[in-house]
Amino acid sequence: MAASLWMGDLEPYMDENFISRAFATMGETVMSVKIIRNRLTGIPAGYCFVEFADLATAEKCLHKINGKPLPGATPLLSLQLHHAGTPGLIEPWSWQCP
Repeated sequence: MAASLWMGDLEPYMDENFISRAFATMGETVMSVKIIRNRLTGIPAGYCFVEFADLATAEKCLHKINGKPLPGATPLLSLQLHHAGTPGLIEPWSWQCP
């Protein structure tokens, strides 16, 4: 089952191809990149979701390259990756409310 990581602190010039190439430069294969945009203006919101083939690949990537310099970024930026909330890990009905 595919798994995604959230990636933040994107610059406006960074598109899906830029993100995919950056991961490929670091030896990681991504299935897709979805940059979140403002619905009215189409301007990027500064974050995206990077999809990997499975949870193990996403976890490996998270631990291996998180905080490392993002290849090709100007100014120099570090990768900011986090779990994107993989379905099935937490069931909403198990949350306890006061």
